[in-house]
Amino acid sequence: MAKANNETTVRPRPDRDEEENRADAAPFRSYALDRSDSPRFHIRLVENTPRLYPAHKHDYFQILYFMSDAPAIRIGLTSHKPKAGSIYFIAPMVPHQIRFDHATRCTVAYFDLDFLRPGITRSYPMAELVRLAPELTPFAWQNHVNFDLDAVQGARMERAIASMIGQHQTERISATEIIRAELTLILATLCQDYEAEFAELSRTLPVVGRDSGHMRRIAEFIGENYTRSPSLDEAASAARLSKSRLCALIRQYTGTSFQVLIREMRIEDARERLVLTDDTIGQVAYSVGYNDEKYFLRAFKASAGMTPSAYRLKRARESPAATPDPASVSERPSTPRAGARRPAVPSFEIVAGRKS
Repeated sequence: MAKANNETTVRPRPDRDEEENRADAAPFRSYALDRSDSPRFHIRLVENTPRLYPAHKHDYFQILYFMSDAPAIRIGLTSHKPKAGSIYFIAPMVPHQIRFDHATRCTVAYFDLDFLRPGITRSYPMAELVRLAPELTPFAWQNHVNFDLDAVQGARMERAIASMIGQHQTERISATEIIRAELTLILATLCQDYEAEFAELSRTLPVVGRDSGHMRRIAEFIGENYTRSPSLDEAASAARLSKSRLCALIRQYTGTSFQVLIREMRIEDARERLVLTDDTIGQVAYSVGYNDEKYFLRAFKASAGMTPSAYRLKRARESPAATPDPASVSERPSTPRAGARRPAVPSFEIVAGRKS
């Protein structure tokens, strides 16, 4: 493991907006390894590890680079379907939900701001931060740019990943400096690769960070509550916005309405659970917030164009490793017991993490 610098580093303080929102925000979960008081960096390869991470956020920057297709993930309010060569940039305190199946191969790297930039010892709004550290621009425009790398970019990324993993597993002199240089080069080179897209976005979309506080609160509330049919009044109260302003922001940033967004998130969650778990159709319906299984069947078919069992069998044929238990394919509606708790997910690990 690379050694951290010996200098004493002042940890960045969260801005006032972040402090105000901790009590009513999405769960703060850190999946980072403990590394004393030094700036954190970690990198690992994830494979053959089916997991569903619940909606959460953390205080470090995270990069996900996929070397295979993978289940849908959600960053903020935007859903993404990873494929080989896809890369995602998750900024601190941005709610997100990640899913891995048996076939997923993904490199996960995270780092503190003062690991990448030791001279920056306080937090800044994103608009100011990308001016001070322009290599972080991909984190600002994550949900507006498709970062799908071509063969040349992918080869460059995988070479850098191999270098960082190798250095991180050693205690050789200057290992930390080599990792920092590789990380900076990855980010800076991608900034140049997507420079035209960033420039166009700057002309056509609101200033980076202008609505970030509102959108973070909206994403946190919806991510934590979409399975229980939250009302527009509840969402507006949690985001500290009027209902009209809330609806306008959701429409601006997602292109859809509040109710449609909730429905899409539920059905997306159901699709992945049908593939990643061996839950019955009734259990899947209940897990994503449908107490009426018949209604779930209609909603799923309207969205997917087929019934849940047909979707599960279709995906099983496409990926033999995902073949479900035949007993779980039944679509016979079932009535949840009064006061019943949501069923456990037996076939993969739901990672709860530790709270920081």
